Amino acid sequence: MEHDDVLVTGGAGFIGSRFVEELAQTDANVIAVDNCFAGEPSLVPEDVRFEHIDIRSAEFRELVRTVEPDAIVHLAAIHYIPYCNEHPEEAFAVNVMGTRNLLAAARELPDLETMVFASSAAVYPPREGPNSETSETGPTDIYGQTKLIGEDLMELFAEQTATPTVAARLFNVYGPNETNEHLIPAVLKQVRDGKREIELGNLTPKRDFIHVSDVANALVTLLNGADGGYSAYNVGTGTEYSVREIVEKTSEALGEGIEITQADDRVRESDRPHLQADISRIRADFGWEPTVEFVEGLKDLLHHDEEVLVT
Repeated sequence: MEHDDVLVTGGAGFIGSRFVEELAQTDANVIAVDNCFAGEPSLVPEDVRFEHIDIRSAEFRELVRTVEPDAIVHLAAIHYIPYCNEHPEEAFAVNVMGTRNLLAAARELPDLETMVFASSAAVYPPREGPNSETSETGPTDIYGQTKLIGEDLMELFAEQTATPTVAARLFNVYGPNETNEHLIPAVLKQVRDGKREIELGNLTPKRDFIHVSDVANALVTLLNGADGGYSAYNVGTGTEYSVREIVEKTSEALGEGIEITQADDRVRESDRPHLQADISRIRADFGWEPTVEFVEGLKDLLHHDEEVLVT
């Protein structure tokens, strides 16, 4: 079911702006909301209404009442794990209390048809092998804890209001306009600076990297396909790469050799060894598949910066 009026929190962020861009190509009237802590208003398409508002505020609740959206996609969060660990109170205030404020406003809507919540693979504990939605949860950091609480709030909202509600457990998202220096931006920043011997921290952890365009498409699929109750879906590729393999793939995309130096100041004390998605549920329920091959996604990123010549 497609929607007429869709409110998107975090709509000027890395994932949000790409999602808004894709959603705006449908017949939906999209309202993007962002406090611009990490978001950039210039990333929001010109024909999309943008509101510079904090989701924790009374002003935001009034906006929800005024707009009366028939669908809400809640992407707003502080998600950079080192920042969350250094500022746990702020992470809790935004990710949990902000979500609670949004749901309080949503309860007053007469015709809300769908709620989509951007959760995270960080709700899973460290384990080898793919994580399915039925796997035990067990966050190991503040960010993952806030997302798991968010899922609990969403499930309660679905039970009490009978609103179809979906939690999208996003794995490691990469692509143009990323606002935090995660692994791939850290690698590409050094490459863009002309370095071919780059400094990194932990080299063995493996992650499931998914291109932001695939995430945007998955969110649209979940938004239009939710049909009752509460459910969680993994959004990843099902393939994991180590840090070393990421550098090898970057070298392949660039067409040049890259060497690695391990820098002590970049090593994280706590870094789970594996994080991989089992995407059989979203595949079975919606026929969704990721489409961006990893090296092609890296080439897309390199092409995005005109200072880098890709052979």
